[in-house]
Amino acid sequence: MATLVLVPALGQGGPDPALAIESRRLVVERAGDADAALAALETALAPALEAARQGTAMVVTGGEPPGSQLQAAATELASAEAAAVEADAAVDALEGARSAVGSGSAIELAVAPGDIGSIAAQLEGTAAVADAFAGMRVRAEGLVAGLERSFAALDDGSLDEARDLVARARADHDALAAWEVELVTLPVWIETTDAMIGAVETIVEATASGDEDAALEAADAFAGLAEEAAPADRALRIAISEGGSAVTAAPMSRLADLLREVADTRLEVASILRTVAG
Repeated sequence: MATLVLVPALGQGGPDPALAIESRRLVVERAGDADAALAALETALAPALEAARQGTAMVVTGGEPPGSQLQAAATELASAEAAAVEADAAVDALEGARSAVGSGSAIELAVAPGDIGSIAAQLEGTAAVADAFAGMRVRAEGLVAGLERSFAALDDGSLDEARDLVARARADHDALAAWEVELVTLPVWIETTDAMIGAVETIVEATASGDEDAALEAADAFAGLAEEAAPADRALRIAISEGGSAVTAAPMSRLADLLREVADTRLEVASILRTVAG
């Protein structure tokens, strides 16, 4: 009688195969949901990333202000907040099912509430700075070309136009010289272009006063600066590249970390799915 009573009792205390199967099925189902939610989040983030990349590139190249592109990136990113909430909930649901069967390490989407909105606000905050930087870059890039046009105007006998062009170059140069940015190589370019502008100013005024000797002397001085022009141009390019990239570096770095976190979490989900389903 004792044996007959003990055997059913032992059977009732053992693991329930049906429950184990159902638990594993739930993990597989929730892993699929989590992967879909994470994929949707990646899709929602993609337009923001593309717009942010374009805006960052426009800071250092092209003639259009980058601010509107960065603002568009911020708007796109803010709209992805809902997808992030859904993805986080799906990953949490998967972790709940996974912990019940003890399958692998704990999983979470390490994106704190408000992270996406914070990055979006940071991107939007760079728009005005990016526009200002790009505007100064355009002035710098056009300065030497303005001097060349001044020479062409002199050749055509248009003294007033030549004077106006060199005055614009001087104004742009003074603005760039007063630009409060920490661009290590920019002073090299500023010093060289200052000398170039000074030579052209002398040529224009000497031509106006009919002082041919002074004009020729200034022209020789300008020609002597030609050897310094190429290194100065390289210094400008380095300054623009480094300074322009720094304008959006902080939000772009955070956005890259966010995308990396989503991609890594998807890989963890796929690993859980292979382990449980296999």
